[in-house]
Amino acid sequence: MAEPVNGQTNYDQIGFDGTTTKVGAETITVLMRDPSGNILWATGTTVPTDATAGYAKGALFIDTDVATGTTGLNCNKGVTTSCQFTAVTQA
Repeated sequence: MAEPVNGQTNYDQIGFDGTTTKVGAETITVLMRDPSGNILWATGTTVPTDATAGYAKGALFIDTDVATGTTGLNCNKGVTTSCQFTAVTQA
């Protein structure tokens, strides 16, 4: 099993993190990063502001502060240098 490095455990270059940090204007909990250090999966009470850097294309963000019946899952349709999260909805 891999040993944690700076609070992060890596398995085959995917980083399992779990640290709370500020990215852009929002404080989030990063759960997973790609080999380049871009965020793949995170949670928080505010969806990241558009144009924030550091989220991988296709990254998932779970908004933990949404009303019942409202989706909290968001996907980055932007790029790593400029995110654009949109809600993932069922068809």
